[in-house]
Amino acid sequence: MADVFEEMATCGAHRVIVLHDDASGLRAMIALDDVALGPACGGIRTRPYPATLDALRDVTELAAAMTLKCAIAGLDAGGGKTVVIERPGMDRAAAFRRLGDHIDDLGGLYRAAGDLGTTQDDLLHVAERTTFVNTTGEQLGAATGDGIVNCIRACARHRGIGDLSGLHVAVQGCGLIGAGVARSMVSVGARVTVADVDEARARALADEIGAAWVPSAAILFVDADIVSPCAVGGVLTPAVVRELRAWAVCGGANNQLADRSVDALLAEREITYVPDFLASAGAVIDGAARTVMGVDPAPFIARLEHTASEVFDRARADGSGTDAAARLMARARIDDASRDKAGEVVDQVERDAACSPASQPNVTARPSVVPPPQ
Repeated sequence: MADVFEEMATCGAHRVIVLHDDASGLRAMIALDDVALGPACGGIRTRPYPATLDALRDVTELAAAMTLKCAIAGLDAGGGKTVVIERPGMDRAAAFRRLGDHIDDLGGLYRAAGDLGTTQDDLLHVAERTTFVNTTGEQLGAATGDGIVNCIRACARHRGIGDLSGLHVAVQGCGLIGAGVARSMVSVGARVTVADVDEARARALADEIGAAWVPSAAILFVDADIVSPCAVGGVLTPAVVRELRAWAVCGGANNQLADRSVDALLAEREITYVPDFLASAGAVIDGAARTVMGVDPAPFIARLEHTASEVFDRARADGSGTDAAARLMARARIDDASRDKAGEVVDQVERDAACSPASQPNVTARPSVVPPPQ
């Protein structure tokens, strides 16, 4: 039988809260990946998992991606994630209320929002028990779409193209984020092709915005300029990348690379790839900037275009893939924050020591135990 601690070590996880509530049927996990830069931010994903360890792998990988996302976006926030294991017999409303209780117990160390499989009603049930949840799904989706479009601008400029009109963008997924990207690209004059596992949804979006649609299995191989994965993760496998016709990939799905080797393969094929934790940062920027930092998120979302260009330049200089280059940039900011915090702790200890009675000249420290009267 697999050992949960060995699995956490393999995933690089150090803090996972496992939640179980018989009355509601809640089974969930909250992973807090890193809080060096600030409180952990990340959505609540709801889906059935074949086994508990599958849920553990998913929540830890997603939380780690959120750490990178917050760091590279310049936010004072770290990475976290929740997965709710959907299963028969779960009282959904009661389960999400209990989840809200557990999130509230963390006192703001973790800030939640929506994610794949979690409905607006689910979030509202969480919000009945805690203020540390963002229920503005459409606003967060729009922010993600804006960020992806800014990163697509960086892709175009990297190829010497100054105008997005005339580009052909293939969008995988017609949910909140994919639809937002498709609408935004049409609004700037781009040609758009969409697909979704729900064919009716893809057809409806295509009719609404004047786009083309293809079956979901074909979308990644459309003869387009840019492919935008905005559905599930792990879609960029070596086999898929070898067949890509697009010269760039920029989308909102989390953990798009099936494994790290795909980053090098994209670079080898000279396909410009915007790492997913950069391209999809708009939602966490909107949430963390407003609720954690108390600032306007717009400048942070606008800066994603410049950051993507920095990633391209670093990858070229290092001779690496863009995912590797972006990870180094994000980790450097996290490491700087960790060193600063460690230095602050040392400084505080030294100040406390300097202020103690024993360290003062001509001051006699009181004994810790008063002797009994003679």
